Amino acid sequence: MTWWRRKKKQAGQEQAGQKQPPVAVSVFDPGAVTGSFQRLGLTVGGRRLPPIIAPSITDQTAAQTRRSFPAGTGPVDVHTSHSTHAEAGSVVYMGLGGRAAIVVELTRDQRRNLYDVGEAIEDDGASLYLDAHPGFLRASLALPSMDIDLDTAMLVGMGDVQEFLAAAHAIETVELHISHATHDRLLNFTCAAPGLREVLEAGLDLITLPAPADLRGALMAVNDSLNPAAHIPLRVTGRAELTIKLEVDV
Repeated sequence: MTWWRRKKKQAGQEQAGQKQPPVAVSVFDPGAVTGSFQRLGLTVGGRRLPPIIAPSITDQTAAQTRRSFPAGTGPVDVHTSHSTHAEAGSVVYMGLGGRAAIVVELTRDQRRNLYDVGEAIEDDGASLYLDAHPGFLRASLALPSMDIDLDTAMLVGMGDVQEFLAAAHAIETVELHISHATHDRLLNFTCAAPGLREVLEAGLDLITLPAPADLRGALMAVNDSLNPAAHIPLRVTGRAELTIKLEVDV
């Protein structure tokens, strides 16, 4: 995975009459995946997605559990938390346990602490953009009380991406799990995501095309502005559970 921060190009600084903030960008690099892996793609909106070629956290958890118990043990309950899978300075999209979750761990260069962020999300919600491009999905998370957007380029062949999309599409609900590398507060919200299903289905033809040879360059070419047609408001409906329970058949 490659992470970097940059300011938007001057040509894209203004949108709706306001200057746009700098952008934190993350790219899932297919070259970082080692070894061979493949399983059947998931079904989203009645459509079978391409085969999964990068194991999800679910796949990795199941494999680790099976290595820890003798064959024939039977069902094993595994408990984990979203924070376990957070990565400093980045956004992780996952569907572990059938729950669509966006896991964010901010660093001091992104924001000094989490004071006021949780209150702002409860009052104003957040914004998710699922913008389809040929061969990849650009996911942008905009949180209130912050002066950056968090951009992620995702390939549909990744297990976590498909699990997130399938879970989010099913009930149009997304969890936010936000932590900070140097601040001990943890924010955990369940959010309604009206319109997510329509936005996602509209982009399936594009994101299932072959991935661009230069994913980083492809993302950089489109991250100067946010596509209003891809906007999904996230409105807090409650607190998300901090733990996830999985059942692994050993």
